[in-house]
Amino acid sequence: MQREDIEALHARFDRPGFGTTTVDEIDYIQRLIQKHKPKRFLEIGTASGLTTGFIAHFLQENGGTSVTSVDLSSSFFGERDKSIGYLARDIYQEGRVEIDIRPRKSALDLAEMKGPWDMAFIDANHQHPWPTIDTLAVAHHLTGPRIVIHHDLQLYRRHKKLRGVGPRVLFNEMPEENRHVDIANGWNIFSLDLNLDPVVIEHIAIGAFSMPWTTHPPLTESTVSKVRACLQYGYSANLIAEFDECVAVNKRSLPARAFSHLRHEIARRFDDLGLRK
Repeated sequence: MQREDIEALHARFDRPGFGTTTVDEIDYIQRLIQKHKPKRFLEIGTASGLTTGFIAHFLQENGGTSVTSVDLSSSFFGERDKSIGYLARDIYQEGRVEIDIRPRKSALDLAEMKGPWDMAFIDANHQHPWPTIDTLAVAHHLTGPRIVIHHDLQLYRRHKKLRGVGPRVLFNEMPEENRHVDIANGWNIFSLDLNLDPVVIEHIAIGAFSMPWTTHPPLTESTVSKVRACLQYGYSANLIAEFDECVAVNKRSLPARAFSHLRHEIARRFDDLGLRK
């Protein structure tokens, strides 16, 4: 698609509060599709489906056949009366590329779907360690180019309350030759080349897992079980052991962090009331 066509279509459907990809970020995705020519594309985090629709356009223009998009929600957070991905087929109406939207699913459910895929875009839970977990889960089901695009590298700077450091942690752990960040939206989107030895991928994941987790609330027992099942499918016991240790460490550290936050909040309120000398 020409840049002006992307701009016109984006302006027609985007709304304040959607938090979707910008025109230049969408164009970055297009350039990667033009370069690598994936047949089957996977998206983790559907939201409104705006990006999904553009991906379908780009696939059609470059010989692609389908885009599968999964999201844990069934309704779009920006418009609760709308279903996940509702914009995808409004933006892409040609029909030659199959759009398969899967609500109430995540990267941990890919084994039950029609893989493999050639390229992926991850724009889901940005709290650490979710981008790393999602990447490990997706890597099992990639063939061909094995390129994974991530959104919101700058989220932790722009929206500090969201604790969205996950993309940054993963990016920092990747070898320089296997990561590429684009200038789009202030260096906010990047891609990873997962054509790496599995040992290297595990080393990257262990490095990322070892950083303090920001996900809140902590992972539930059922989620931990699903992640472990995913890791057991193709990764070594060393990575699983690191994951288990990090789960335990972050469970222990959560009350301390919560107490520290509460203590500082009480002190601040005492100061506001002039009750502390």
